Amino acid sequence: MKVFQFLPLSLVFLWSQAINAQSVTDQLIVALVDKHLPQVLHQEKATPWQMGTYNLTVHKASGAKFFSNQQYLSLSVPIKVMMTGQVNKELFGQKILLNCSSVFVTETRLDLAPEINPPESTASVEVSVPIPEVNLNCEGLKLPIKPLLEQLVATKKQQWQQQLEQDIVSMFKQMGI
Repeated sequence: MKVFQFLPLSLVFLWSQAINAQSVTDQLIVALVDKHLPQVLHQEKATPWQMGTYNLTVHKASGAKFFSNQQYLSLSVPIKVMMTGQVNKELFGQKILLNCSSVFVTETRLDLAPEINPPESTASVEVSVPIPEVNLNCEGLKLPIKPLLEQLVATKKQQWQQQLEQDIVSMFKQMGI
């Protein structure tokens, strides 16, 4: 009879240890990412667009979050996007020069699917950056910039994914995986 009382208690203990091990692993991965992820994630200066030029800086806004399942590892990082620029257009025969700015926060997500096959281990990465409805405030004139930012993400996404995949494969090689 005592064996049956011990069995549920031992299962609860083992289950809690598995949860804590996962939690410790997750915490370790987040700590490593937070330590090594640069504060400035993307930057552009004096980039031309249809209304003039803009500067764009993407900062890590706070700590990363990590979770995994049997197919992939997922990392989400809150980012702060700061955009400044000038509208420099001629409208109705008048030259318009306006200073503009916008700041917003969103959360980017990286889904990593590693294929561990030493010494030829690889990884595929999927990057997603949701862009909220956001405006560029130009001295009272509000210009929607979501389409511009979505185009930027679409243009850069493959490059970002390939760079991350290369970095991960390099890390695997350094670790002998």
